[in-house]
Amino acid sequence: MKKHIPLILILLLGAVLRFYNNTLISLWHDEAFSAFMIRYPWGEMFYRLGLDVHPPMYYVFLRFWSYIFGGSMLALRGMSIFFGVASVWAGYIFVKESFKNEKAALWAAVFIAISPFQLQYVTEARMYTFGAFFAILSAYFLVRSLNLQKALHETAALNMPNLPESRDLRKKMLWSFADFTLSTIIIIYTHYYLFFTAAALGFYGLLFLFFHHKWDFKKYIPFLLSFAAIILSFLPWLKIFLFQYRQVQAGYWISKMNIWSIPSTFWDMLFDFERDIAKSSTRLLLFLVTLFSIWMLYRFLLKTESFAKWLVALAVAAPFGGALLFALLAWLKGSASSVYLDRYFLFASLFYSIALAVWLKEIKIKWLSVSLFLIYCVLNLSAFMHYWIQLDVRSKPGMGAAARYLKANVEPKHHVFVGTSFEFFNAKYYAEVLQPLPVRPLLYTGGRKYASQLSHVEGSALLTDQDLVPDFKTAANPGDTVWLVWTYAFGSQKPDTPVNWQKIVEMEYPDVRPYPGAGIFVTQYVVN
Repeated sequence: MKKHIPLILILLLGAVLRFYNNTLISLWHDEAFSAFMIRYPWGEMFYRLGLDVHPPMYYVFLRFWSYIFGGSMLALRGMSIFFGVASVWAGYIFVKESFKNEKAALWAAVFIAISPFQLQYVTEARMYTFGAFFAILSAYFLVRSLNLQKALHETAALNMPNLPESRDLRKKMLWSFADFTLSTIIIIYTHYYLFFTAAALGFYGLLFLFFHHKWDFKKYIPFLLSFAAIILSFLPWLKIFLFQYRQVQAGYWISKMNIWSIPSTFWDMLFDFERDIAKSSTRLLLFLVTLFSIWMLYRFLLKTESFAKWLVALAVAAPFGGALLFALLAWLKGSASSVYLDRYFLFASLFYSIALAVWLKEIKIKWLSVSLFLIYCVLNLSAFMHYWIQLDVRSKPGMGAAARYLKANVEPKHHVFVGTSFEFFNAKYYAEVLQPLPVRPLLYTGGRKYASQLSHVEGSALLTDQDLVPDFKTAANPGDTVWLVWTYAFGSQKPDTPVNWQKIVEMEYPDVRPYPGAGIFVTQYVVN
């Protein structure tokens, strides 16, 4: 038990940091999308997921999670917290298996536990920490499988068949390949950016086998069978994936990559301090951090003996290569769209933290190694506290406060309209679950009568025609009281209201999502 105390303490630290202020941030559009998606019958849930742009695995797990813990905000985000802490443990066992170094494994666990980049996304009921955990777990099982296979063949070379050790190794190897297959299937069904991680795992497996077994293709069979099963597992979803891909190409909200996209991501992986790339000083820092990251990965590869170093480097590099490929394809088609967002690199950032921890541990000058470790820990914890200070979440209650205000004032015969689809689902979640209202909110669509007329970005996968209010003029009668919820966020604005609507009062509630400073407005009208 004593030998596990350091890891237990690190896991406790990771848990405390992930619970800190977690539910003070109001639930936002993407999280409410998750919350409502899992409430449909199973068949309809999969149908509606096909209309969106993500694969289904996260929602499957979240649905089972909700059966146990319910649908409160803490319950929904609790799964992100759980897998965030589990990623700390997964990073530890991966490094211990791959580099056979207990101290490096503990250092990697610390870096993952206190990473501001990782900590930021446990405040969202989305698939990012879930996918990150299974990405590391897949890497662990792959390294373990290949190591066991190598040990098995070394034992077999002794020409002593049916040794108990051989039978035990074979059993462990087969189970590890099965676990690798299952965990990799989970990641490719969780987020499409994890395709790049799966590709890195596949390339590493081939590198390992060729380096250790050259042209002895019989020894490739277990790995190739695993990847065949992984590829075959995706065939039932392939048609939906192609539809989603075309849907994204037809119209997506993410702006194109620029020269500072990758440096900004390296900054987030390393420190995640607040940054403003409009400032020349920030650009200089981003440039220096990018140079450091490349140099660190080079030194990590140069000084580390374990062959698993190539897996870590590939898992960091592959998503960047994939993003650049997509940007090139978009450019060739004359499109300015992109699929590059910092949060999509949360999966790669775990491997970045591992590379950094192992590199620091490999520094021969012990006092320097320990000093740099401690300095980096202090910088990460400072970035974490700075993030919450700058966020000032207690003064930005957002939709949560707007919902409490509505609950205190809305009566059964009133109307509640939401002026943009990007605030509709979270307003509906509060109105139905956390702050129940006597009337259901409806979405104003500016003339569009059918949910099919809205884009996937607006949440058409979850909307029904009964959720919509195409025209304010016919939605309320003289003498009615109307509550309008709206925002300037997402490029939205306050809808035009009929001239016979008399404004009574307007309340503003600053919010954190989609970005600090966004505001939720609630305006009360009486129809004359």
